Amino acid sequence: MTTMKHVLLAALLPLGLAATAAPAAAADPQPVQPFVPGINEEPDLSTAWQKWQAKGIDDYVITVRESCFCVRTQPVETVIRNDRTVRVTRGDRRLKASRGWSMDELYSLIRSARTEAERVDVEWTPRGVPSSIAIDPSTMVADEETYYTVTLSRL
Repeated sequence: MTTMKHVLLAALLPLGLAATAAPAAAADPQPVQPFVPGINEEPDLSTAWQKWQAKGIDDYVITVRESCFCVRTQPVETVIRNDRTVRVTRGDRRLKASRGWSMDELYSLIRSARTEAERVDVEWTPRGVPSSIAIDPSTMVADEETYYTVTLSRL
């Protein structure tokens, strides 16, 4: 019986250690994937990106609320410092850095949506921040639209 306990303990111990290590991995800063406008970029996207770049903001908190005709979720808050994602939360819950948003990722989302969806509407702030994004993959299909509301504050 003692041998069986050792085998069971040896099998379960790595699982327990992995579970305790998970929060530390989520806290590791992740570099922001830079957005680079293309030559044939939509003018409003290029202009917004240029305005954002001109501000030289590398430290900010961005909150993105995604809504659709699906399960309602809390907004995702992402802290960016020196162009690195340092913390991502949804309510009181900490998320992996890959679940967060940066300004560059929002620009990439808009670019991608414009190539794939039938309709994409974006409202921009004077700083080049997309305050509202509406993506409709197919105008002939009801209730598959996705909406993003974005708020941003400097650190």
